Amino acid sequence: MCKEAFQSVAEDLVKLAILEAHNKGYTYEMIAFKVGVSPKSVEKYASGERIPSLTGFLALVVGLKLKEPIRKFSELAGLRAVEISNSSFPTSIAKAMREAGEAFSEVTQALEDGEITEEERRACLKEINEAIDELLKLKNQLEEE
Repeated sequence: MCKEAFQSVAEDLVKLAILEAHNKGYTYEMIAFKVGVSPKSVEKYASGERIPSLTGFLALVVGLKLKEPIRKFSELAGLRAVEISNSSFPTSIAKAMREAGEAFSEVTQALEDGEITEEERRACLKEINEAIDELLKLKNQLEEE
């Protein structure tokens, strides 16, 4: 049972990676070149017929700078993936403040009628998570100085 669960998660992550790569304009041939496999192998990864090795998966995700598989993997592990910011401090502060403001605004709007619908709850959590991500980027930037 455990092996099948891991297999299913691996298939989903690989399919997500290939979908994101495709959406970025990469063909199977380009993906294959980056990963070091044949285009036929990439086609099999996309269909779920085959799963790349961990090294192949990392080559795919890192080589093509794919974000969604990392986010999904982090989410499954109960972690939060945060990009490292290359912005200046004023830019990072402005982004964090903007996202926090948007989160507070979303929550305030949701509470206007005294109750929060499921759709409003999801929108609030999305905005709060975006604010947290920007604050974590700022925190990491300050810790690196």
